[in-house]
Amino acid sequence: TLPPCSQQCVPEFGPSTSTESFDLSVVASGLDSPRDLAFHPTPGIHLGNYSEGRTFHPTKGEELWVVNGNNHSISIVASLGTEYQTTISRRDRGYYHYMNNVTALAFNEVKSSNRLEAQDTFNFFAVCNDNLNDYIGAKEPNFFMGPTLYDTDVVNKRGKMNTVNRHGADCSDPADQCFFLHADMLHESPACVGIAHDPELLTAYGAVYWAFDTTGDRSGNGGQLVRFDFSQPHGPGSMDHSIASVRRYPDIKLYRDDFSHSHAGMIVHPGKRILFISNPGKNGGEVTAVRIDTGRYSRTAREEYPIFSNRLPSFEYSIYECTEEVTMFFMICFFCLRIAELFVVSSRTLSVHVRKWYPQSIWDGVESRRRTAIRRRTSWEDFSTRSR
Repeated sequence: TLPPCSQQCVPEFGPSTSTESFDLSVVASGLDSPRDLAFHPTPGIHLGNYSEGRTFHPTKGEELWVVNGNNHSISIVASLGTEYQTTISRRDRGYYHYMNNVTALAFNEVKSSNRLEAQDTFNFFAVCNDNLNDYIGAKEPNFFMGPTLYDTDVVNKRGKMNTVNRHGADCSDPADQCFFLHADMLHESPACVGIAHDPELLTAYGAVYWAFDTTGDRSGNGGQLVRFDFSQPHGPGSMDHSIASVRRYPDIKLYRDDFSHSHAGMIVHPGKRILFISNPGKNGGEVTAVRIDTGRYSRTAREEYPIFSNRLPSFEYSIYECTEEVTMFFMICFFCLRIAELFVVSSRTLSVHVRKWYPQSIWDGVESRRRTAIRRRTSWEDFSTRSR
């Protein structure tokens, strides 16, 4: 049986009997083709109390980061929802490569991982770029493109050059304009439209990300899922990409939509170890769920995919197969996840859907537009898993 109605309600949607519409308010304007957003896990650690000649209030409200594809930047909305709210734009000095048509971002939000302090990448974030590496149209595309990693901690890491001024020196003067300086980059997912951090606790640095590579094997038969482990980020000012692990999952076919400025939501459920992927170009749009710990090593990827970050043997580039995946439901979507619910936004129907987990693994969908419950007594195990 389904849980009582009181346990099926989604607080964000209000009472189940409510018929009133939602109140919407504009919190930031002037964005330039915003593609993705995320809340910073530690508000104020990047901007501090004063940056670029402006005062900020890190203890007031949350901090929202929004990626802008058209101007290759990130808008930081500080002290969100308070009287101190303000917005500042920041990008990489080499945005033409590291943030070229930036389309997705994901933070490492794992605060208590028990990793060594010098290795923990909590408060780092990665972006992926929907571009084949043409340097903003200045060169022929060479497909040497992938996720870029950044350390946002400026307050506690003075002098570490996590931000630099226009001359490339540490942005230590609070009046200077500051730019991001990347902590690492890998280059195996050109035209990437989605990225998610993996909250695993097994790697030394916790810098594992999953990406939606739309190019795949460039055969025209869709893109692929790619796992990036930065392993040991080289840090600001270095270009050493020799210590990393990249795994391709050709079993997991991913298809972008028909829009020129697209984004595909991705998120990992930390307890279930399931990656949810918006697969907008498949069957008119669907959500694909992948058991990310089920893939097995098949062979090296260096021969079939000859463009990669480093040729030293310490750089792993592999193909993994026999990965379990599930098609959950169909819609064009972007989505985010809380521990208890999966929120899905359909860009086609302009509606919000929720899938809830219960201890008995019963899914309960609630469609917000009609404010009616879509009860499906279907457990996860009832979905037909495809294993190749």
